[in-house]
Amino acid sequence: METCPKCGAHFPANDAWAHRSALVGVLAPGWQSLDTRVRCPGCAHVFPAEAIRYFGFLSPNGMKVVVGSIILAIVLGATYALFLERLLH
Repeated sequence: METCPKCGAHFPANDAWAHRSALVGVLAPGWQSLDTRVRCPGCAHVFPAEAIRYFGFLSPNGMKVVVGSIILAIVLGATYALFLERLLH
């Protein structure tokens, strides 16, 4: 259950997703699925959800860090395999 910081209403987060604009979906479609903002059904205030947990224990910010770290590791590994390995051997 989420609690609105503006009006104090309690509501389930899954029923109140506040999706970002289409531009975010075009520029970063994978990131949009990690968007965890909710809209209060009482006062329409939009705020980050705190009750949502990925895999039962990861907060939304923690999930973004995990996904970002995986992407960074893939980019670094590809850079090493394509460029640095040839220079070192």
